Amino acid sequence: MKSFNIPIFGIIWLLTAGSAFAGMTTITLTDIASARIDALSFFLFTYLVISWVVKLIWNHLSKSFSALPRLKYREALGVVFVSGLLFYVVLTMISGARELLTPGAWEKQGKGYRLRGEEVTVMSKAERREALELLKDGIWDYAKSNEGKAPLGPFSRDLEQELWEFGDGGMYAMVPDVNVGVGREVLVYEPASAGARRFVLLADGSIEDWAEGNLKRELDKKLNR
Repeated sequence: MKSFNIPIFGIIWLLTAGSAFAGMTTITLTDIASARIDALSFFLFTYLVISWVVKLIWNHLSKSFSALPRLKYREALGVVFVSGLLFYVVLTMISGARELLTPGAWEKQGKGYRLRGEEVTVMSKAERREALELLKDGIWDYAKSNEGKAPLGPFSRDLEQELWEFGDGGMYAMVPDVNVGVGREVLVYEPASAGARRFVLLADGSIEDWAEGNLKRELDKKLNR
């Protein structure tokens, strides 16, 4: 009887509870943390799917080769994990061999490496904004001559190639199917070499400094339409 009354009292209490007061503390993740969690969840999902594919292929081959035992999904997870470790070790050995062949020739810069002594030019925020302004002028001039249509992108040769080149390495990226001069959709944005915050060119011509997480969410919305 007691075990029957406890959940009833709990349900009555929940139904009669008042509304929460406004101004309560809300805990949310930062843009960078949210982007990292998205990347990790995508990696985990890909890992599970690849393991399932490996299981199917392995068991299909085991029908033709009797020496191969049938593989369970848990075992397939282990095979993919061990294979990933082996690839990681091989790539690390290749990186170490490169350093041994040219001792001291490479130095770490961010996530990658560069030749020691190589001149590095880091653009200031003012220079980055000015470069994007020049690209914007080129896009708008092209749109005026082509019925309001934007160029196809950095490799279409609709504009001078130099306008698409980002000073710190890489190329500006352009979002397709965005009308020039209409709305506030992202039209052009800086590459990943710009860092955690990137300048974006919106369809209405404004240039704004966005966090990487905000840019990723806007691009995801565009892709999911």
